[in-house]
Amino acid sequence: MKKIAIIIPAYKTRFLRETLDSIASQTSRNFTLYVGDDASPENIRQIVEPYQAQMDIVYHRFETNLGSRDLTAHWARCIRLSHEPVIWFFSDDDVMPADAVERIERGTRQAGTNRIMFRFPLAVVDGEGRELHRNPEADGTEQTGYGLLLDKLSGRISSAACEYVFSRDVWEQTGGFVSFPLAWCSDDATWVKFGEYAGKITLLPGAPVCWRNAAGTNISNSSQYDKEKLEATRQFICWIRKQCKEYLEDEHLHQALTIYLQTILRQSVHWNYKLSELYGLCRALWGISPQASFQTALHHLHRRSRRRVSHQMAG
Repeated sequence: MKKIAIIIPAYKTRFLRETLDSIASQTSRNFTLYVGDDASPENIRQIVEPYQAQMDIVYHRFETNLGSRDLTAHWARCIRLSHEPVIWFFSDDDVMPADAVERIERGTRQAGTNRIMFRFPLAVVDGEGRELHRNPEADGTEQTGYGLLLDKLSGRISSAACEYVFSRDVWEQTGGFVSFPLAWCSDDATWVKFGEYAGKITLLPGAPVCWRNAAGTNISNSSQYDKEKLEATRQFICWIRKQCKEYLEDEHLHQALTIYLQTILRQSVHWNYKLSELYGLCRALWGISPQASFQTALHHLHRRSRRRVSHQMAG
């Protein structure tokens, strides 16, 4: 029985061959690759089939598209295709280093295959594979789920699903993925939850996993879903308030949330929001830190004032 399930919820074919090439190049074959085709209009099967002679692949085409309505539910049904004790949830456009599975094996030899969570270093690449960003080197060999949350909120790191590996019992005992609209913030909340349940996130040093951020392929680059992104962000803040009760007085959390919200408004939705949406975000944040909520509202008023002055000068 293989120990590791690599699971790809597949819909796009643009970079799928490059992803499969990186998996076929693994120095260890102690894995089964599961490809869950979300009723894609593109011919995923045709791309996957030639690789079946190179590695153990289970391809399954779902008859109905679920990702457009409930992406985390599609992720969950892909995981249910598998049975291995260790799960690596990957993507149809990302790339892994050749020794990645081998590094997971080394981790399981030390920690076992129950109540574990691993994390690879991460690099962000564009459509041509050029590196755009690389996370800073981690301090130490492990971190807590809460430490990961602070790093993410404060902007110290980028975070993507492809860098995390977890045991099946972690998945089952915590209830799986946290669900928000468009699955925006869902993965971040999930990794924090998994890390807290596992007790620690063990880092796997070495070459990074490459997360693809190509124009036209991710909702991160699209303004079409700004309303849903803002609602998901509001729900994420409410989730933090409920799930991180023991940390609500931590000033580091307050500072990180202030930075996070300003980054969402500036970079993720490019200031495209209604006052009612800003109010919803600030109200959610007030339950954790009134000061951070006030600073977010003040930041909006300051920006609006600057825009008014700029328009007056232009006129």
